[in-house]
Amino acid sequence: MRTKNILDVLDLMMLSLMILSLPSVEGPKNIFLVFYLVTRVLTEFLTFNQKKFHWSHWDSMFLTVVVTAFLSTIFAGMPHLEEWKGYKVLLTAILTGWFLSRARYTQAHYQFLFKLIVLGTLPPLFWGLYEHLVIHSRETLEIHSVGHVNHSAIYLVMVFGASLGWFLSTLNIRKETLQKKFQTILLGMLSLLFFISLIIGQSRGAFGIGVILGLSLIILFGKNKKIRFIGIASIISIILLTVLLKANIVQKHIADSNDNNVLAYRDLVWNVSLEASRFSPLLGIGMSNWHFISIDQLKQSIEDRGETFNAEKYFFPGHSHNLYLTALVERGIVGLIVTFIFMLTWIVSLIKAFGRAKRSNEEIFLWAGSFSAWVATFGIGLVNTTFHHEHAILACLFLGLYLSYTSAFKKV
Repeated sequence: MRTKNILDVLDLMMLSLMILSLPSVEGPKNIFLVFYLVTRVLTEFLTFNQKKFHWSHWDSMFLTVVVTAFLSTIFAGMPHLEEWKGYKVLLTAILTGWFLSRARYTQAHYQFLFKLIVLGTLPPLFWGLYEHLVIHSRETLEIHSVGHVNHSAIYLVMVFGASLGWFLSTLNIRKETLQKKFQTILLGMLSLLFFISLIIGQSRGAFGIGVILGLSLIILFGKNKKIRFIGIASIISIILLTVLLKANIVQKHIADSNDNNVLAYRDLVWNVSLEASRFSPLLGIGMSNWHFISIDQLKQSIEDRGETFNAEKYFFPGHSHNLYLTALVERGIVGLIVTFIFMLTWIVSLIKAFGRAKRSNEEIFLWAGSFSAWVATFGIGLVNTTFHHEHAILACLFLGLYLSYTSAFKKV
């Protein structure tokens, strides 16, 4: 029993430290993540010995992702490159969500972990805003450890949705005391900060999905018509103000439209992926191997079919700029099918739990966090390569946290 208690403390401690360092510092994040996973393995081993081991359909889902990705790695169509590096990235995120989904905490701990995810984003966000807007050391808004502006935007969409869910869970205009109103105002300002940061970040795909996510959560969890009306009107007003003031994100879109390049060359990138998916159609060329695709390989593939090759139809930015085409190219038809099954399993789980989610404030924001991760991953995934590195870990944190909560307290 003493060993179990020690592991429980280490589990929560390592997870908390990893969450806090995830968007901020690279080295400590990796260290805490490894220690957390090791602690969870020891806990699972102890549980198995005590004959308290349990298995659910979600365990099967996580295992399927891990195994099929492993097959795509050992049978990579372009071997001996970076397929094992890519597998490690996916494995880390999936194991984080999987082990977290099997953990059991108190209700206070679930609230603490969720709020730590949201509030832990503030320090690197403030620093990124300072670098971008004040000292101009960066041309774009980036969250320190997350990096590239598009990756940071994906991360921010998830946190925006989670913070908005937290805000809506506490918002009740008719019953609020003065102290409660102050707390609610702070949460509303927090959600507004994350939303405005999406505009500053200039990622059009992330901002568009952020708008859809915000409107969806307001409609789903606004406790009365007045709250829903004010919420929807607020988002629309911010959008109109952004257009009227011709914010950089609007100017960027206008410039691309004038150049007949609304997709920012993504259509040419997708052509590369569609052609390269022929190289190893079943299990793919190997994760993280997209940037090794060459124009000569495409040329040979096309000419071998007796077709004319046109180099102007292709563009190589380093990755596929699409979650689904990335899965198809790097993990093959098997990987794409598993991605769709994972996506559907996740959203079906959320739909089934939605009725219960509205019964308590804590389940509202935990549900909203998981839903935000789903929308950001599979929505922005239409125009960018989501579900890798920090934002993949974040998505799996929100997923695993809600699965763990529902399993512990709702018996699903």
